[in-house]
Amino acid sequence: MIVRHLNDVIGTEQDVDTATWVSRRLLLRKDGVGFSLHDTTIKAGTETEMWYRNHVEAVYCISGEGEIEVLDENKTYPVTPGTLYVLDGHEKHKLRGKTELRVVCVFNPACTGKEVHDESGAYPLGEPDAYPSRIKAEPQILERVDPVVYNNSINQSVIHADQLHTYEQDGFLFLDQFFSADEVGTMRAELKRIWQEAGSDGRPEVIREPDSEEVRSVFAVHRDSEVFRRFAMHDRLLAVVKQILGSEVYIHQSRINFKPGFTGKDFYWHSDFETWHVEDGMPRMRALSCSIALEDNYFFNGPLMLIPGSHRHFVSCVGQTPDNHYKQSLRKQQYGVPDHDSMRWLTDQGGISVPVGKAGSVLLFDCNLMHGSSSNISPMPRSNVFLVYNSVENRLVDPFSGKKPRPEFIAARG
Repeated sequence: MIVRHLNDVIGTEQDVDTATWVSRRLLLRKDGVGFSLHDTTIKAGTETEMWYRNHVEAVYCISGEGEIEVLDENKTYPVTPGTLYVLDGHEKHKLRGKTELRVVCVFNPACTGKEVHDESGAYPLGEPDAYPSRIKAEPQILERVDPVVYNNSINQSVIHADQLHTYEQDGFLFLDQFFSADEVGTMRAELKRIWQEAGSDGRPEVIREPDSEEVRSVFAVHRDSEVFRRFAMHDRLLAVVKQILGSEVYIHQSRINFKPGFTGKDFYWHSDFETWHVEDGMPRMRALSCSIALEDNYFFNGPLMLIPGSHRHFVSCVGQTPDNHYKQSLRKQQYGVPDHDSMRWLTDQGGISVPVGKAGSVLLFDCNLMHGSSSNISPMPRSNVFLVYNSVENRLVDPFSGKKPRPEFIAARG
């Protein structure tokens, strides 16, 4: 139950005063009720042109006198105490206050409370997108506006301040032989079991190579496997993740990858956040990936390649996202991949790093770090489990592409 008084809002950031109106925003999207409610005063003698093309607005007059002109209909209606009008057709309109006019406004979808009317008179749908992508004809490199480390005060004993600083500067941290040989053996046996079953498994969680029916990845292993669920919740691992993200966390995504000797395929350069933002609705860069090596990683068996420092720049990609893009992108990604010029610029700044080590090693890397891996033409197989942790304060919203959200096995909504 929510109980709130107008006085609780007056003088706060939810009390917005403009040239023609004052809006006290009593309920907002963060309240989670599905709509927002505003106590609004239209100033006497003013006229405001508006067009809520992204919202339906219902307005109920409490006091004063005014009128609403519906521009497309060329009609004008009086607004007096007891008048209700609903802009259920997203009508362009002008609202005039003959006297001071007090109204109660309800918006669906709910407003965030930070909207301002744009040049068309509309409220943007939700907060302005800090990381727009796949909407312009040319790629862009945007500066990151979010922190990398959300808690710099050491509150655990697994990593120290210098390691935390390394993560902040480079965007990744490599912890050699984090898990014991026995723990690796347990995970490796479980991976083998899942992989063998996946060969004849038609579930959407099983992703196959783009040019064959060989298994490429299996998703949601923390959900479907008790072994991987247990390791995903490992105390020492969670301590480091919470240190970096500065909050409680949940598993956004998990999967196992296996690159057999001679035939293991590549994963092209990409920032995970670009896809999670556009296709899943991850609002900000407050997530990280954990890659647990289940085989020894060498320079020659298709290890992960990283561009240090690239997490500080967001590459805005080109190409409108197709419907149900994930059905193809998990096999071979074509949208949301960086352009060559941006990649050259990023590598000129930071170079390319290839952290390698023994089975049981853990690689933690920022959600926006540019990374990829080449094919494995060596005889040595490479396998790993990926766990993606997202802050509970960064839960998913509607995808920024405007498309339907991807399935839960790819992007858990917390």
